Order: sequence, then structure tokens, then C-alpha cells
Amino acid sequence: MNDLRVRDVMNPSVVVVTADCTCEHVVDVITEFGVSGVPVVRDDDRVIGIISEADLLPRLHPADAVPSPGEPAAVRRKADAHTAGELMTAPPVTVTAGSLVSTAAALMEQHRVKRLPVLDDATGILVGIVTRRDLLRGALRSDETIERELMEELLVHGLWFERAGITAAVQDGVVTLSGSAEHRRDALTAVRIAGAVDGVVTVLDNTSSPIDTAPVVAAGLAGTASG
Repeated sequence: MNDLRVRDVMNPSVVVVTADCTCEHVVDVITEFGVSGVPVVRDDDRVIGIISEADLLPRLHPADAVPSPGEPAAVRRKADAHTAGELMTAPPVTVTAGSLVSTAAALMEQHRVKRLPVLDDATGILVGIVTRRDLLRGALRSDETIERELMEELLVHGLWFERAGITAAVQDGVVTLSGSAEHRRDALTAVRIAGAVDGVVTVLDNTSSPIDTAPVVAAGLAGTASG
């Protein structure tokens, strides 16, 4: 997970505008596509700026726009802007596709932005966009990945689902163990192994055994099991 790259989590489909687009067109694009910001590009797909919803706010009440300390000209320019080139924030904060996800997160935090245009490492042209939500989603392991690793761990420990009579389902990081195990120790071992898999939030033990039929309804976090 530490090696996760921006290219692995970015959205390659990017809605863009050019500098000569009207501000009204920018608003229409943001509204139509349901995005919170758009890169401004040249004809060669080079990013020259970015427009966020925050850039559009001064236009709502241009006569009453109050400049922030240190940037009166920028705020007034956005309030009076007619084109994307006048409205955009430039130069844009960008990240390359091969950068670590942690690098993108640090850039967002440092510059207080919610999205970054993603550039090709070699050519520098726009190849995608990454948002805070993308980074968070990328930091979480998919249910399929968790289930695959869980199966591998159970095999390593010599515990076969088929032999033990135990089945497992993973949803949103929650592992649910079901079925009837011949020996209670098999179910408890499965709970312990499942809880130790990266990305598992909680383990629910709904198994039963001839010796002990009381299920462990909620096993704890990351390898901690109750019951």
C-alpha cells in the first residue's frame, strides 16, 4: 500500500475548459458534469490553471466582494472576470501520475486544495485528475483484495473453509464468518486470522459448533476477537 501511485487512484476522464471560455460556460460545465473544479488547458493539453467552485463565489456578489488580506487584486479580478483565463488560479498545483499517493496528499494539505491535475511523467500533458476522495478510496483496500488475502492466510495456517465448514463474506471491510464448524477452535482461529488482515474493520463470527453453538457476534478490530 505504501507504493500506491497517483495513476492507480486518479480519474483519467477529465472535464476541462480553455482560457477563452466564458465564465458562464465554466459554470454550465461544472453544473452539467457534477464536478467541483476544472483544469484550464491549452490546445496541447498543457494545464495553465484551475478553476474551483471557490473561484466562482466572488462572481455571485461582485459589488459586495470583500478582498482577503494580502490578495485584494486576485479577489477583485475573479469578481470581474469574464473568461476562464481571468477567473482561473495560476499557476496550478499539479502532480505527476507516477508520484506516490502520499505525495499528492501532502500537496493538497500544503496548498489547501481538494483536487490536483495529474500530468504524464514524461510529457507533462494532462492525463487525469485526483481528488481527496480518490486518495481516501485508494488508501482503503477493496473487499476483493481483503477476501483474497484472507483465503491465502487461511491456507497458510492449514485451515480450509471447506473442511472446517466455514464461509466468509467481506463487505465494506467487515468480514462475516458463517457456517457450522466441527471444532470451535477452527472458528476462533478463523476469527483471529481474519482480524489480522490489513483493511479489515470488524470480524463478525456467526458460526456455530456442536460443542459451543453461541456465536461471537462482534469480533474486535485488527485481530482482536471476543468470545
